[in-house]
Amino acid sequence: MSKDNGGALTLAVSLTSVFGPLNSSMLAVALPTIRGEFDVGVGAVTVLVSCYLIAVAVCQPAGGRMGDAFGHLRVMKTGLLLLLAFSLASAFASNFPLLVALRSFQGISVALIAPNATAYLRKNVEPSRLTSQLGFNGAVIGLGAALGPLVGGLLLAVGDWPWLFAVNLPLAVLSLALLLLLPVEIGAGKRTLQIDGVSLGALLSWFTGITLVGASLRVGMPALTAAGFALFLAGTVVYWARYARAGRGVVDLRLFANLDYGAMAAGSALANLVMYTTLIAMPLYLRDSEGHGEGFIGFALFAMSAAMVVVSLFSGRLADRVGSRPILLAGSASLLVAAGGLALAVGEVPAALLVGLLGLIGLGNGLLGAPQTAVALSSVPRELAGSASGSFSMMRYVGSVIGTALLAAILGGQGSGAEYHLLFAILAVFAVLNLITTLVVRAGRITEEAPQAAPGPLTAGD
Repeated sequence: MSKDNGGALTLAVSLTSVFGPLNSSMLAVALPTIRGEFDVGVGAVTVLVSCYLIAVAVCQPAGGRMGDAFGHLRVMKTGLLLLLAFSLASAFASNFPLLVALRSFQGISVALIAPNATAYLRKNVEPSRLTSQLGFNGAVIGLGAALGPLVGGLLLAVGDWPWLFAVNLPLAVLSLALLLLLPVEIGAGKRTLQIDGVSLGALLSWFTGITLVGASLRVGMPALTAAGFALFLAGTVVYWARYARAGRGVVDLRLFANLDYGAMAAGSALANLVMYTTLIAMPLYLRDSEGHGEGFIGFALFAMSAAMVVVSLFSGRLADRVGSRPILLAGSASLLVAAGGLALAVGEVPAALLVGLLGLIGLGNGLLGAPQTAVALSSVPRELAGSASGSFSMMRYVGSVIGTALLAAILGGQGSGAEYHLLFAILAVFAVLNLITTLVVRAGRITEEAPQAAPGPLTAGD
């Protein structure tokens, strides 16, 4: 195991993780502008959001396995180059379908970066420092989410939405330069790479089905709704059948037989569902219902993301000192109070007062991120870090995809006050479920290496 010399390794690797949240939150500010330019409704812009999320979610398990086989640094560099190319192409998209397609390719690129950044830390940071270093990684990721609305608002004030994609260029160059300074690692080899195309297609069908159902329910397209349900059911059946017969899939379900891993993966999905749905819904609410411009919208979203950044810097260290459970409980409680508060407050109080509740959502997610990741990854063998990280990262996007589908199904066109009340009430229910996952986890402090055998006959060669 390499030593993290003064955090330089963590800084270099964590910087690559910033692209996913930066590109998501930055685009959120521009959604009303993009909707107006291409003359599309809320359902269409949620498809623009969901196509990116689906690509990241489906491809992250495969991206993690590629890192195990070829080396995590090599796959991260490849992902950065691809992200740069597709981001620049997105800036010149001439129509909405083309922009959707290019956003999907951006998601595939991010899927090569994110799980391998976490896996590299898992393999190269001392176990006793893993939670704190993952906390720093989470803070950098949160910084990307925090800067996204601010940068997006500033760019929209002086230019147009294509500028939001071109801004990736200088950051990608810096990230590549820092990764070149890290020691080259050798993966397990091509022969160990197992990416099952059937199960990958089943996951794509599953996520696409959820998105189509959400986008079509409120626009009176029963045929599209039926097609979405069919894709969802087909994806579920095909994946289970393939896994039962072949004993493998792009997501290894045996990982979830581990209580700590399964509980934290579910909690991560639920927490991200609450946060990401709020991230997408709030700009639409503030613009359509309250009449605020991009500047105020960017400030409101910045409050949520900034709180997540600040808290993430300390949550990992606190978990190292007092154990993961108290930090997980505090984060889950904050998320529940914030979601419940928004359900009561939207349409009833001045928009400026909602900023505090958005900050509380950021605080909750900042507390949850590092201990959730550390507990999950420390419960499986180090040699499976890429596969476990890819599947864990996918679960975050499971929450995001379900959340955007839920948003499209409830809000429909412009979205009324009653619809926003309902949306946040449902998010509060998901926050309760997240709290339950925290209560069942067994882990305390992370001080030892993971066991050398995962639940069932799961080994690095599987």
